[in-house]
Amino acid sequence: MKKDWLRHFDFIMVDLFAIEISLLLTFSAFRLFSWRMAAGADRLCLFIPFLHLSACLILDAYDGVLQRGYLKEFTALLRLEFWVFFLQIFFFYFLKLFLEIPRRLLIAYFTFCIPLSYVFRFFYKFFLSRFYRSVKHARQIVVATIKQEAETMVQTITESSIRNYQFFGLAVLDESMIGEMIGNVTVSADRKTLKDYIRQHIVDEVFLSIPGRQEETLAVAAELLEMGINVHISVEDAYQSLPNRRISDVFGYRVLTATISPISFRQAIVKRMMDIAGGLVGCTLTVFLMIVIGPLIFLCSPGPVFFRQTRVGKHGRTFHLYKFRSMYMDAEERKKELMEQNKIPGGLMFKLDNDPRVIKGIGSFIRKTSLDEFPQFFNVLKGDMSLVGTRPPTIDEYERYSPHHKRRLSIKPGITGLWQVSGRSSITDFEEVIRLDTQYIENWSLEQDIKLILKTAVRMFDHFGAS
Repeated sequence: MKKDWLRHFDFIMVDLFAIEISLLLTFSAFRLFSWRMAAGADRLCLFIPFLHLSACLILDAYDGVLQRGYLKEFTALLRLEFWVFFLQIFFFYFLKLFLEIPRRLLIAYFTFCIPLSYVFRFFYKFFLSRFYRSVKHARQIVVATIKQEAETMVQTITESSIRNYQFFGLAVLDESMIGEMIGNVTVSADRKTLKDYIRQHIVDEVFLSIPGRQEETLAVAAELLEMGINVHISVEDAYQSLPNRRISDVFGYRVLTATISPISFRQAIVKRMMDIAGGLVGCTLTVFLMIVIGPLIFLCSPGPVFFRQTRVGKHGRTFHLYKFRSMYMDAEERKKELMEQNKIPGGLMFKLDNDPRVIKGIGSFIRKTSLDEFPQFFNVLKGDMSLVGTRPPTIDEYERYSPHHKRRLSIKPGITGLWQVSGRSSITDFEEVIRLDTQYIENWSLEQDIKLILKTAVRMFDHFGAS
């Protein structure tokens, strides 16, 4: 389980920013009043942050930082700064590391640092509260439990101000109580309707608590994992059959979390950084391509150069996907007429040889060379997509999904993916697509992403050379 001081890395950065501003103001005040400032005092800009991090580690200073009110936050901050002051006295005057540091400098520093840190923390909390109000950024969580536990859990969860969770729904598994109120929460589902409820709504995670019923817990967890939903189990028995297990805290409860994806928090950050870097390069190339491709598209088929379509992303979130328009303006209307010729049964994807909706010449060229996909780099920068992931379905395709199909949406969709570069992008069996997407998710690694990006580039240049 991650330590709170590391899990709340963002609050650490806020405090370090307040420290550096406080030191800057302290040095400015000394210069303004012509007070004596010791030689080498600028080294405090590195040394005091080091002492601050040491005190945070000793005190576990960020434990419960998101739940603290004004008074508790001020008390916690005073406690932390007392320890920092104690460490400064120890190093400066007992170990004599900084012999010439005047005491008034330390007093001036704390005079600035305590109020600044306090204000900066609450401004940041205010930002987080606004940021995570959006379903795009907050993780939507459903609580599934038994009647006996439900009231206590509802009270605990609704009183907790968790940063990145929204309490989305309550399912009572041992009785049919749909529509009834428990505390101030309406019961949304029971054991029979839980999967349908999750399939029809944006749900990222399920908090599962069925005390004393290990077999039932495993059965429900397995069903949810099949849908690609992260599962938090509120007991710590040895659920060895669940993949990628870790102990964590949710709403103040200690839970065993299982997910089909092995990606860690650190790896997710690196993946996002890679997406941003690749997105910036891709967007720059898109602008240059638009100068050449845009007029050709308009000449062959008057209308917008870009095509925008609503797609379904991670755990059912919708977003607008951008492409260079490669089809005539009436393509969406004509799709209904062509559904009978769809090569993939059930309408779970749409694939058609010699699609008559494609603009002759330029449309065929940019589709064959994948140049029509370049505007999706803007989706990557926005955070709706990743460079590598799974293909985002249209809304009508998503509505036909069976529960196990939803597992392919447990990660962000990507511009490219495993099945696109595996030589099987022309497959007509949607279950094979699911198998390849699941293989990518369950065996994810940064090395694999890099390989898929390189393979995509090679295939694109091969198609370009053959055109």
